[in-house]
Order: sequence, then C-alpha cells, then structure tokens
Amino acid sequence: MIQKSNAVVQVDRSLLQKNFQTLSQFLDNQTRIMAVVKADAYGHGAVEVAKALDPHVGAFAVNAIQEGIELREHDITKPILVFEVPQQALATQYRIHNLTATISSREHFEWVPNGTSYHLNFDTGMGRLGFQPIEAEEIAALVEDRGELFCTGIYSHFATAHEPGSAFVAEQHKLFKEIRSHFPENLAAHIANTGGTAFYDTNQFNMVRLGIGLYGYAPGEVAIEGLEPILSWRTHLAQVKAIQKEQTVSYGAEWEAPGEGYLGILPIGYSDGLKRNLTGKIPVRINGKEYEAVGTITMNYSMIYLGEDYYETGTEVELLYPESTAYDWAQKLKTIPYEILTSIDPRIPRKYVN
Repeated sequence: MIQKSNAVVQVDRSLLQKNFQTLSQFLDNQTRIMAVVKADAYGHGAVEVAKALDPHVGAFAVNAIQEGIELREHDITKPILVFEVPQQALATQYRIHNLTATISSREHFEWVPNGTSYHLNFDTGMGRLGFQPIEAEEIAALVEDRGELFCTGIYSHFATAHEPGSAFVAEQHKLFKEIRSHFPENLAAHIANTGGTAFYDTNQFNMVRLGIGLYGYAPGEVAIEGLEPILSWRTHLAQVKAIQKEQTVSYGAEWEAPGEGYLGILPIGYSDGLKRNLTGKIPVRINGKEYEAVGTITMNYSMIYLGEDYYETGTEVELLYPESTAYDWAQKLKTIPYEILTSIDPRIPRKYVN
C-alpha cells in the first residue's frame, strides 16, 4: 500500500496498555480477554496493536478472514476468531492459518472443511447473525455429530450495553446463560463487550471481548474513568496566504473573512477521513493555539482562518488531540467515535510511540 505524505496518525502504545489495565480492573483473574482488532484495529493498525497486546490477552477477534491471515503473517500466534459468515471460496484458509470460524447457521457446518475450529454465535437480542436461543439443544447435538469440526467456543452480543442501566442486558444475559448450559463447560463463552464489562456487574462467563475501550473511548455517552484516546492525528500547513476582509473561501462561497489576515491551507479533506459535514464545526491546533476550520471541507483540502497570525509553510497542525477527540467530532456529526476512527484513510502512515 502506497502511503500518503499529507498527514500522520500517531498511536500511543503506553496509553493502550493503560486502557487495558483500566478495563482489566472490572474482571476477575479467571476471565480471559479477547481483544477486538477488526477494521484495522478501529483504524489504529491491527498488526501493531495486536503485537502490543499479545502478551496480555487470551485471543483476538477480527471481522474478515483476510484480517486474520494478516495477523498470522506478522507472527501473532494467539487464537483469532473471525466474526464474518464463512466465505466458501476462502474456507480452507481457516485451517491453513489456524483461524477460528464463526458458525451462525446450520449450512455453515457444510461450508468449512474438516479440521476447522469454530465458535457458535447465538442471537440473544442483537437481531443480526446467530442461531435462535430455542435452537440451542439441537445445535448442541449437531456439534456432537460433527466431530470432524472442533467447537471451541460460544458467544452472543449485547445490543444495549453501551449505556448502564439497560434491562435488556439482563434479558440477554439470562438467555445466554440458558444457551450455555447445553454445551460443555470447557468452551470459551463470551457475550460482554466494553460496555458489558465496565457497566454491568453480571457474570462475565470465562471471556469478554474488548474493543472500543482499548482505544480510549466509552461505547456510549457515559464515560469510563481512566480511559484515554490512544490516537492523535496531525497534518501541516501546505500554504499560507493573505486574505482580505469579506473574501469568501471554498465551495458555495458561504464563509467570509471577518477581517484582513491569513488563511492556512491543509492538504487533507474528506477523502482522508475529515468528514465534509465537520465544516465550520471543529477547531485545529497550532503551537497550542486553536483556530477555526472555515469554508467547506473539500475532497483533498481544508482551510483554517489564522487571523493576524502567520506561520511558515510546513508548520504542524493538530487535528485530533486530547482537547478535540473522535468523541467530540462524533458529537458534532451525531454519530459515534467508531465511525470517525475507522474513516481515517489507511494510507495515512501510522506512527507508534511508547
């Protein structure tokens, strides 16, 4: 992949470890952690994140089989669960690369080759993939009959655990506990995500899946004390030009300069993940001072009004930083930090620091 040179994303491994320890405090010593590194570790870089967490977790989870293969090719040896519906054309790769498939429909038993390990997915209320709870006894019998495949776990997914106090979490937990009773005790069993781990004092079974919390964000509106975003995003001033009072900027000519001053041009736009709808809604920072992003964000460029301040071309500009995080951007867009983080162009280089 050819990297871009217009920006850099920095990922702090020490904060990743700190977030891991913060979330570990909600668990007992017997509960294993499966780190979710799908979507390139939510935009942070799956390989480097997995390497940093490998000594501390029991397993990893990805969405696509290609993601699992990439981790194996970079010497990640822990179990890797693949969430996606098995692709028949790629099914042999599970065994070749020692990946764990997800079986969530009866036909999947026929799609994966003998010798494949798998986890069963049950739908306890998410309304997405998974067997129905009423099928548990029949599926347990089918697992016994298909001894040429290796069932190593069973899981479900909370739909409302991103906020504390949801009665639906208790309903799902009860259903999963009943489902779990039909299967051998030695299987990995997991339903809790970051919210289910931090906000609910329920039986966590013997494994939890941690995703967004590792990267420093709560899954909803309620903060989890001690978590810090591990990603920052920087670019630079591609050009600085004088601007006159009432001079307009960018498409639509909707923004007018309030006075004479300077306009900074950033070589980054919505094709890089700086959402067009953030136009006029976010600050950026130069040398500790915040400036307003002005004019419509374009595909490859965005603009900031510097007032009377002048900076040299090439001066660093902070986009995501502790006082303006993916959560803050998500609030402006009425979305969630997950979308902000996973939208950052993967061709922008990731720099890892301790």
